[in-house]
Amino acid sequence: MDSILRVKDLGASYLRKSAKRGDDKKQVLHNVSFDLYQGETLGLVGESGSGKSTLAKAILGFFKDYNGEIIHNSKRPQMIFQDPFSSLNPKKTVGWIIEEPLRIFGKYDKAERKQRVGEIMSQVGLDGHFASRYPSELSGGQRQRVSIAACLIQRPRLIIADEPVSALDVTIQAQIIDLLLDLKEQYNLSYLFISHDLNVVYQMCDRSMIMKDGRIIEVNTVQELFDNPQEAYTKQLIRASDGDV
Repeated sequence: MDSILRVKDLGASYLRKSAKRGDDKKQVLHNVSFDLYQGETLGLVGESGSGKSTLAKAILGFFKDYNGEIIHNSKRPQMIFQDPFSSLNPKKTVGWIIEEPLRIFGKYDKAERKQRVGEIMSQVGLDGHFASRYPSELSGGQRQRVSIAACLIQRPRLIIADEPVSALDVTIQAQIIDLLLDLKEQYNLSYLFISHDLNVVYQMCDRSMIMKDGRIIEVNTVQELFDNPQEAYTKQLIRASDGDV
């Protein structure tokens, strides 16, 4: 399989909040290496503070203080955020929010942008009348569909999904997972799927990486991770998931 993303020996650090000197840094990623393949959903599992979000920000270029290599074989990777309410502009309509990446990109005229917005809204399960609504007028699941639409409007090949269903109830979680899986097949997407919930990872991912204290400690297919975990920490996470898979 072709690699769409390669991360090699990645280390990252940030200044401690109480730091008075520039060399007082905390190391948050340690020699992280992995490949994400075209058409694959690769899970990244770990507890809060393990370094998952820092890794995602480094891959997307939002975090610059790292060493090692991040090699993209895709254009314009996009991110789906955990909380769609805080990631959507509350003063803009749904149609405006979804169209905005195309305006920034500058490749399409107004008619083409409107057509693309209508198409992508339909594909994520939103009727056209939602275009005139504001995020505050939508349910959590509808807001996440808006986020997914805005993410897909430029037709990226790589999407980083950072806890995209953790703020939703179980029924809506299942709907969004099914949507992400359908879109993956339709667009031949690759996902880096970040979660602390192994039950969701089991449903969504092909392989998964277990991260602890900024290090990748185990990588395997999801089925093999559940059937034959090697690390004590992985076993602990599986026990915490209550085996509900």
